[in-house]
Amino acid sequence: MDVLLGTRINHGNHLGTVRYIGPVDNTSGTWLGIEWDDPARGKHDGSKDGKQYFTCRFKMAGSFIRPTAHIIYGISFIEALFAKYIEALHGSETQEKVILGSSQGAIEVEAVSLDKIRAKFSRLDRLREVSLENANVARGDPGTIRTTCPSIQGLDLSFNLLPSWETVAGITQELPSLRRLALNGNRLQLPVNNNSMEGAFSGVTEIQLNATLLTWTEMQAVTSMMPTLQVIEMGYNHLTRLSDGVSVSNSAVQTINLDSNCCSDWAHVCASFKEYHSLQRIVLTSNRFDGIPFPNRSADQLPGVRHISLSDNQLRAWSDVDALSCWFPALETLAISGNPLVNDTELGNQSRPFIIARIPSLLTLDGAAISSKEREDSELFYMSTIVQQEFASDDSRQKAHYRWHDLCAKHGKPDNATAPHKSQDKLSTRLIELHKHSQATDQTQLAIGNTPTATIRVLPTMTLRNLRLKACKALKFDTRRTALKCWLRMHDATLTELDSQYDTRNLDWLGIENGSQIVYQETH
Repeated sequence: MDVLLGTRINHGNHLGTVRYIGPVDNTSGTWLGIEWDDPARGKHDGSKDGKQYFTCRFKMAGSFIRPTAHIIYGISFIEALFAKYIEALHGSETQEKVILGSSQGAIEVEAVSLDKIRAKFSRLDRLREVSLENANVARGDPGTIRTTCPSIQGLDLSFNLLPSWETVAGITQELPSLRRLALNGNRLQLPVNNNSMEGAFSGVTEIQLNATLLTWTEMQAVTSMMPTLQVIEMGYNHLTRLSDGVSVSNSAVQTINLDSNCCSDWAHVCASFKEYHSLQRIVLTSNRFDGIPFPNRSADQLPGVRHISLSDNQLRAWSDVDALSCWFPALETLAISGNPLVNDTELGNQSRPFIIARIPSLLTLDGAAISSKEREDSELFYMSTIVQQEFASDDSRQKAHYRWHDLCAKHGKPDNATAPHKSQDKLSTRLIELHKHSQATDQTQLAIGNTPTATIRVLPTMTLRNLRLKACKALKFDTRRTALKCWLRMHDATLTELDSQYDTRNLDWLGIENGSQIVYQETH
């Protein structure tokens, strides 16, 4: 194969791009200068002995290798498809012996007419979902794909050897039913001529471009050729800046996922989303936001956004939550776990009711639904904490607590800080204290120690599911990887399991009261 600059290769299961072909000083023969997808595979930045032969996006991502037979330059789409989805017929018309895989060769059985089954599953024209991830696909098959597998609706071509967007277009142009396309982990050269892309992505509604190292501007240029696009994934692309005020033609986009990037300028990111007029869902998990300012004007708001994930950032102030309700006045779903605001014991001890009270439109918080009763209790509890604080005037109280006036209009304004509203007195007396005890792994060991592992204060109207989540946070467990199995210790020292079928029930319905002892066991 003739190797050209930009050719994608697989060498020892490491993917890379040819950036240089030729001699290297003080050596003999021809070398290939490779920019590796994984910088850890490289040795330098494309230079040797002070001479720059090629450049890399990341330092130490380059190295020189010899053009040997061990280098894989890729196969065609159809070759990869046949290799994965076609099993050769054995030529047996009646019976053949099959070793059961789970028996490690110990059990052998006779099966009848397996070739008929193989032939049935080899109907490529009926395939709807195809995954060719890590299949070394490097090129298309003009004129062949449409006749072989025209029914494909979902296609995963992640981590392959596709060199350019023109190559991708050559494949997708022959898939008239294509709706979902995953190109994660590829390094695609931008199209030289957009005419070659015409009609190639006309039906695509979802595109995955995670870990492709595309910039925001490059993504917009490519997706402008996808008129029906609704979902864009651009995670793990080292993005720090997007773009302001760039006109986009695919206004049907409803979801943008920027998971695990390096964005930190909140106002800039929101300004970049303004052109997506149908935007409803934003994922900004694991970025670098450490604060959310209030929008300067109402025109800066994103009124259509209803769902946002901000987990695992650096948000630590309650004003950040207040600002969220201004940026997204119709916000219904929020994921905010993993931030100092909810992880820190001092700041986040009552984080859930405080967040609920500060965002009036919220229906779900960190995966747990908010009932009307929980909202009422949360707002009253929040008000009870406000009236205990000293302020020079009502205006200063409003500045410190953005929703103060709205809450007063809804629930009635307390008389003053020293004589709170009657409903706040009633609510504060309803706060109950629960003692959490760890249980041994052995289910037969039901005895508990005298000293609780943790003590938490909750509202009796809290659901059992939310109690589990709150307990996980109090015990500093990762709620995404850990679940709690819980028992209620009765007066006779026996344990009654709090089964998950009661997760939607309130604590008072379950008989959990002030001073109750909850025994838990960590599960994964």
